[in-house]
Amino acid sequence: MNSQILDRVVASGICGIKKAELKKIYGKECEDSLETLAKDDKIVVDSKGIAHYVWSKENYISHLSEHDPKFKIISRLVKNLENTINQMKVEESAKQEQRPVDFKMHFDHAIVELSSSLGWVPFVGIRERICKMLGISQESFYSLALELIESNHGEYEISTGGQEGIHVRGLLHGYIRRL
Repeated sequence: MNSQILDRVVASGICGIKKAELKKIYGKECEDSLETLAKDDKIVVDSKGIAHYVWSKENYISHLSEHDPKFKIISRLVKNLENTINQMKVEESAKQEQRPVDFKMHFDHAIVELSSSLGWVPFVGIRERICKMLGISQESFYSLALELIESNHGEYEISTGGQEGIHVRGLLHGYIRRL
């Protein structure tokens, strides 16, 4: 009986169907079925004037969108918020795709600017500059730096020591220079 009632409710569209009409068709036993369907979130029972109407969830939302001004406003706000969040996600993913290119450029530039006469630069100085410039965390910096150094073996040389840096084969390498 539940499926028959649900089919009838869905067929009623956004206008819904009177609860009294369902009782005429299916008898008083339909009351238990309506309660079960409502608990399972398959239908919504609400009053329209003095009568109680029954809608499927989707049809009820459509009904509210057309007839309830408060719901219309809230629905628009939610859609605008969703659009804003999606736009932010797109922009962030574009930044993520661009970051490795920017990182290498800024990394190399920082080495040139901060290097001593021998060319060595402490990682901490490069990190401070790049994290501030690109708005990335210390963990992201060292992850990107390690990836950059490993993928460009002939361009960089690292040396042990320092307060912070990258770990290679269990040793802290706190200095770098460009070859």
